[in-house]
Amino acid sequence: MEFSDRVKRRMKKLGITAVELAETVGVSKGAVTHWTNGTNEAGGKRLVALAEALQCTALWLSSGMGDEEIGGDESPTDSPSERDYALIPQYSARGSSGKGYLNDHVEIKGGLAFKRDWLKGMSLREENLRVMYNHGDSNWPTLSDEEVLLVDVSKIEPVNGKMYAMYDPDNEVIIKRLIRDMSGGWIIRSDNQDKTRYPDMPISDDGMRGVEIIGRVVWRGGGI
Repeated sequence: MEFSDRVKRRMKKLGITAVELAETVGVSKGAVTHWTNGTNEAGGKRLVALAEALQCTALWLSSGMGDEEIGGDESPTDSPSERDYALIPQYSARGSSGKGYLNDHVEIKGGLAFKRDWLKGMSLREENLRVMYNHGDSNWPTLSDEEVLLVDVSKIEPVNGKMYAMYDPDNEVIIKRLIRDMSGGWIIRSDNQDKTRYPDMPISDDGMRGVEIIGRVVWRGGGI
């Protein structure tokens, strides 16, 4: 089943209309229509509110994993439980490790489950996290093409040596490391050592204030 099928399944089981569901969740009837026809998927706080209204677990509603019913019986063969795992919204957006990647249409494509204990140990808050993908090889070998990235959208202040997802002047998403220049200003840098193909981009402090940072890359997941 897709997300839309799971929403309709719960609505039918509970006898809830689209208007009633919209009022309970606090959204427009149009939002519910998008959820039921597959145009969009709920994420973050809306996903939690929707799951509460439909009396099911957010993990099952978003991904189809785990128990459907709240308080359902667990067994050793069950999928990861919502109690132990946080489901982070997985966006179709890509960030380029090159000259930039234009995302003209971005939507939530389910989610990835992360252990809550791990998130706590990393001092990460579930509601601040987004999953996106790397595109290109300008940050190789740190990042590979199509690698999954976890981005903390609450961390938008530049910190020396950290890697960020940000918009370039053409409003395309890039993944770059920010380096504090000893002479003042910043350097937007690719990890790839081929500086002929991926040169450093110096930028002043004033210029850096005009850069829209999406968030800091806090985790990468890929093959070895």
